[in-house]
Amino acid sequence: MCRMILARGDFSVAQVMEAARSMCCGETAQHDGPIKVHPNGWGCLWLENGKINTLHGSESFADALSNIDIDSIRTKFLAVHVRHATLSKNIGVQFSHPLFRQCNSTAWYLMHNGFLPTIYPHLSLDVSHFDSAEYLEYIVDHINPGDFTRYYLSGKMASLAPGSSSGNAFFITGDKAWAWQWYPENTLLQSYFTMHLYQNGNTKYIASEQVLALGEASHWRQMLNHELYEISLAE
Repeated sequence: MCRMILARGDFSVAQVMEAARSMCCGETAQHDGPIKVHPNGWGCLWLENGKINTLHGSESFADALSNIDIDSIRTKFLAVHVRHATLSKNIGVQFSHPLFRQCNSTAWYLMHNGFLPTIYPHLSLDVSHFDSAEYLEYIVDHINPGDFTRYYLSGKMASLAPGSSSGNAFFITGDKAWAWQWYPENTLLQSYFTMHLYQNGNTKYIASEQVLALGEASHWRQMLNHELYEISLAE
């Protein structure tokens, strides 16, 4: 299980990084989930001069933040992911998001919050090795970004056998980013798996938790289940 945040438009990189740290440490946890702290790795993605840049680490983001050269990151789009590994075997920098997959001519990146242990049969695998990587493959293989729609995603998720907790995700290419809100209707942790969207002027945030240090509550709203929110990355 994880926490994640993206920012688009006019924002402070330092403030968004601090928001991710606060979610990592459970300081903004206003949900019914038992998991408050997310210490098992982290990753950042940002767009600068039309190029996607990434950083990853295996330690707690709270410990890593002081070693990141925040002042050197100049961007209008930033996403940060902090992990609490569902399975202890999936701890290490190789499991830190964003995950990457090249599909035809499109480079796809994924940040995922949830557990999807029933995807692997759709990939002709005998067992699941890493559900988030399987999720990325299951969704983006054999598709063009223009076909990436709510209808397509809802159909893919409806085909999964029961057992998932959430497919909440940021899907990112060089041109667009999407925030996909999805959890089974019978999930026991709806508030934990409900993302929050902030918009005020030219500033947008989408985060696993409402972080009031970034903006007052009147500009935040809960995302709807099965909502797909698209963001242009054209600079």
